[in-house]
Amino acid sequence: MTASSAAGLGHRLGHDPSLAGLVRRWSDSRPDAPALTCDGTTRSWRELVERCSRLAQGLRSAGVEPGDRVAFLGQNTPEYFELLFGGSMAGAVTTAVNWRLAPREIAHVLAHSGATLLVVEADLADTVAGLGDRLPALRSVVTVGEHYETWLAGHPPVDPRVPVTADATALLMYTSGTTGRPKGVMFSNQAFAANLDMAGLTRVTAESRALVAMPLFHSAGTSFGVMALGSGAHTVVAREAKASVLLDLLERWRVTTTMLVPTVLQAMVETPDVAERDLAALDTIVYAASPISPDLLSRCLDTFSARLLQNYGLTETQCATVLVHEDHVDSARPELLESAGRPLPTSTVRVTDPAGAPCAEGVVGEIRVRARTAMQGYWNDPVQTAEVLDPEGFVRTGDAGYLRDGYLYLCDRIKDMIVSGAENVYPIEVENVLADHPGVHDVAVIGVPSDRWGETVLAIVVRAADRPELDADALIAFARERLAAYKCPTRVEFAPELPRNPSGKVLKRVLREPFWEGRLRRIG
Repeated sequence: MTASSAAGLGHRLGHDPSLAGLVRRWSDSRPDAPALTCDGTTRSWRELVERCSRLAQGLRSAGVEPGDRVAFLGQNTPEYFELLFGGSMAGAVTTAVNWRLAPREIAHVLAHSGATLLVVEADLADTVAGLGDRLPALRSVVTVGEHYETWLAGHPPVDPRVPVTADATALLMYTSGTTGRPKGVMFSNQAFAANLDMAGLTRVTAESRALVAMPLFHSAGTSFGVMALGSGAHTVVAREAKASVLLDLLERWRVTTTMLVPTVLQAMVETPDVAERDLAALDTIVYAASPISPDLLSRCLDTFSARLLQNYGLTETQCATVLVHEDHVDSARPELLESAGRPLPTSTVRVTDPAGAPCAEGVVGEIRVRARTAMQGYWNDPVQTAEVLDPEGFVRTGDAGYLRDGYLYLCDRIKDMIVSGAENVYPIEVENVLADHPGVHDVAVIGVPSDRWGETVLAIVVRAADRPELDADALIAFARERLAAYKCPTRVEFAPELPRNPSGKVLKRVLREPFWEGRLRRIG
């Protein structure tokens, strides 16, 4: 962090280094203004901080010490933010748990984090109760609803203000586990508060109304929520990312800024009554997890009349690059839509060869990111931390890409790269070509075993609803007109949908598994 950026952040936080400082200052300066809304209930900044203070006292009464982990398991709710900021008041480390995981996976995250207290939604309480002896560290479970409200009411609304430092761990955010078991990513108070750096680009201020629709157990959802609340915006929490629900919330609350994934944007613009909605207040849409197609971009601009920004990052870095709205609509440089934008002023991006040496411009290598928002390391995993964090503080992303004219272009996950007959094939390049076919609604490309070539290219395609007759031969011929022969799919399989994690990323590990099962070596 530079001296000037540190001073700027310190000024915004009032020299309070904790995450709790983000909401304390708004309770002091705008106590009666709306802070947080969910399911029609709105709490002011004063009410929010009072509830967080009661929660912090409850944690202390339950024996939670500074540095102890406390966990939340449930869908998007205000109680998650109350635990995040109330935990910060008590010096605890909040752990966000993916409610969509299987019970054994939930047990792994809770046991690995060593959480001593859990706040859980009612419909998941039986799941936790059934985990039994697999959670030896867990001493207290509070169920959202009447139990939670009674627990809060039993403690005074007095902020304990447990001293914390800027570099103390504030949050554990577990990776999505697309390539293996989830890892606990540690974020300091300083790193998560640095999400306020995005407020200028997203034009979020204390007068804004922000809609949080991304899952809060992923860094994109929580970082956007922290940025909005830290900026003093009235923050509306969506329980689910269903198109009709989101449109209702955008319209009802006159939302000015939101963050979504392209698949959700697609569903929203295809909603039959979208043209009848009053969405004039919407100023900025941030999207993440995947790029946007020219067709979807055009439809979004027509439907919402809002600015579009693309974020690139991963759990370990949070946001690293941004493709600003002006780049989206630059008709002289349409190729910019294929990029992930330029690094934030507080981020540095390198592309390196396997030995860590910088690649020349335009040469594909591994993307490495150093950012103020980046992780401290993996919880209780020094080996993995050393593999991912280099000595200069750059995170090895595992993504392949290149830099050109200051813009970052993504090729693919390095582990997703297909090696066919000694030629490297990046699936995203093939996917982009196939996605241009009018009969393709969704597509994923993977490498499957071949005795002759090591791997060959397989495309798994979801047909467009109006093109049920689309066949494999037509798609392969379409690709051959546009790609080198070795990049073209040798097979096409059709599926009703593609498996995705809650942040919208295709689970290619799931797609590959049936083809590679029983093989000792998995090329690529």
